[in-house]
Amino acid sequence: MEVTDIQPQAKEEIERFYEQNPDGAVVIRWATATGKSKLSILLADNFPLEVISSDSRQIFRYMDIGTDKVSKEIREKIPHHQIDIVDPDEFYTAGQWKSDTEQIITDIQTREKLPFIVGGTWLYVDTLYKNFAMPEVEPDFPLREERYALEEKEPGVLWKRLHKVDPEEAAKHHPNSTRYIVRALEIFEKIWVTKTEVAKEQPVKQPLLMLGLWREKEDTNRRINSRIKEMLQTGLIEEVQRLLDQGYNLQHQSMNGIGYKETILYLEWKYNKDKLEEEMKRNTHYFAKKQRTRFRRYIVDGKAAPKEDVTYKTFMLSE
Repeated sequence: MEVTDIQPQAKEEIERFYEQNPDGAVVIRWATATGKSKLSILLADNFPLEVISSDSRQIFRYMDIGTDKVSKEIREKIPHHQIDIVDPDEFYTAGQWKSDTEQIITDIQTREKLPFIVGGTWLYVDTLYKNFAMPEVEPDFPLREERYALEEKEPGVLWKRLHKVDPEEAAKHHPNSTRYIVRALEIFEKIWVTKTEVAKEQPVKQPLLMLGLWREKEDTNRRINSRIKEMLQTGLIEEVQRLLDQGYNLQHQSMNGIGYKETILYLEWKYNKDKLEEEMKRNTHYFAKKQRTRFRRYIVDGKAAPKEDVTYKTFMLSE
């Protein structure tokens, strides 16, 4: 079964949801390359929808091929939000995304349209599903540089520090997950409240239809491999070179995304083209595995502990 095959079923599920929840929003989630964007585009034939991207890489301007953005032609026909909103050297937090997205949802509903949240960044999705009270803590880049330098000098020291002040948050992260550990420490050191305390789960603000697209690992990986080949054939290397020419580099969070960091190493003669493609495949497969693990939690919740005002539905897809 493919995405086109489930369109009628998805249509029925969404019609039923909106009939019961006219103030609701649809969330289409799962791993990369499963067909989330394609399904939302198909459903635009059935509903007056507007899409809100929940992809933390598509927020960056000038980064189109490596983030697999929907084409500008499609975006002219179907309004898309939370795409191309910051430059690659800017910082945009999950808290900002949540706040902005809640306003966008209200605006879409005011226009009597239906909000469809589409993407694979589980942290973004969780901010709505768990309705975290996200901390308003601006990034402190000098402090972060100090923390990264400390971690490089003594690997694991930041995780140990986080474990002392916020053991619940520390338990969520591998000691090598430096970026997330640094952010949790930053919150504590700025407002003297732990991330666990400020990120308490709350009831959803509006009814949600959590719609998942399940593909088996082998199927997903085949699709990933095909997508990566297409990216390389349609100008990913040239896109990365333009970004480097504009002054963006690996010091910027955006350029450390999969596809960009490997291409930079290729342009620095550290990879040949075969190695570039292989590393992109390997890293994307691993990322998709993490996405599947994270998004399975919604299936578990739907069976064992469904949240109030949340509807759960997963479609099984295969070749």
